[in-house]
Amino acid sequence: MEEVREASNHDLEWLSREATLKDLITRDKELPASWQYKDGFPYFKNRLYIPANNALKTKIAKGCHDSNVAGHFGMEKTIEIITRDFYWKGLTEWINDYVR
Repeated sequence: MEEVREASNHDLEWLSREATLKDLITRDKELPASWQYKDGFPYFKNRLYIPANNALKTKIAKGCHDSNVAGHFGMEKTIEIITRDFYWKGLTEWINDYVR
């Protein structure tokens, strides 16, 4: 989670989303549909919202795609695995490029 926090410092959209969610919580207002703020991080549909940081996205993709035991998963399986826990804008396209 520390890597997400560090990467978020360079993503203005991520920081803006976090600030909006925190502000709504502070004012006891309803959060936008599908968004949560828990453990100090924004979540979209119960998936951790990842900042726009290719190094972090690559680390996540390697962990989900490059298995020493099972070999390399294809695009669809990699997307399925990553979207269980993570979300970022353009995730599917990014993963397709990574797997190619």
